[in-house]
Amino acid sequence: MDAPAIYRYETYSFKIITPLIALISLAFLLNGALIAGSILMLIAILTAISFRGVIIDREHQKYMKYDRFLRARIGKWETLSKPSYVTVVRINLSDRRTGPAPMVMPEGKKGAKAYKVNLVVEGDERYVPVCRGPLEKMISEALRLGEHLHVRVLDYSTHEKKWIL
Repeated sequence: MDAPAIYRYETYSFKIITPLIALISLAFLLNGALIAGSILMLIAILTAISFRGVIIDREHQKYMKYDRFLRARIGKWETLSKPSYVTVVRINLSDRRTGPAPMVMPEGKKGAKAYKVNLVVEGDERYVPVCRGPLEKMISEALRLGEHLHVRVLDYSTHEKKWIL
């Protein structure tokens, strides 16, 4: 039996603006602006339960990066060039670097490490970012994606840079 044609990765997405929207909503509600306060509170609740993900459709050679609120997905399908391999790469974070997702720096350390999985493709886009997180989770996710797409997996997170699938 062949594996399903759809690969899906999704994770909770904390948005920094959520507490700010909730505070503004609370201020509106306390001052009697019930409609504006209610609308802002609804927005705060939706952003508080948001998820970010990627879907790769191997059969139709397309992918979608999306944000999901409840059941609604915001994103569009794009053509996926022929996959070459999957790679796990290390990202060195410093106090001055800002990333797309908030990351808390460990106290007493100059820099922290995060890891991400990229799908390297043959087209002009060169690679498709898939996910980011701790090393163990990213290695298992890269292996899952590699098996799904029937491509090799390169561990580029260390100086050895070795093929793991």
